[in-house]
Amino acid sequence: MENKLTVIIDKPLAVVFAFCVTPPKAKLWVPGIINEITNQWPVRVGTIYTEYKDDNTSFKIIVTEYKENNYVEWRTEDGKYHVRYTFTSINQNTTQLKYVETGDVGKPFTQEVLEKLKQELMK
Repeated sequence: MENKLTVIIDKPLAVVFAFCVTPPKAKLWVPGIINEITNQWPVRVGTIYTEYKDDNTSFKIIVTEYKENNYVEWRTEDGKYHVRYTFTSINQNTTQLKYVETGDVGKPFTQEVLEKLKQELMK
């Protein structure tokens, strides 16, 4: 399965990128996530994020591709799920985020999830 979504956010690209890769920000906008940690900082290829869910389970995703202020891609430990965020500057204060998840997508993100990200960034 492939799920593609796009959202336009009225914030500079560097601000949007930093928000998306900095733990524990995911808990503010990703459904079911209550905490998030990484094994190293700053983020780079090989960084492992541990995502803690509201059902008392957790999972790990590994950064497989990374270019600051451009894109970041994660995959699950078993390699069955990938997600890529690609950031494009529309102008100095506006960013497009393209979200693509592929593979074993249990609960695909909806446009509403990206709108929640946008709302959090606009606070």
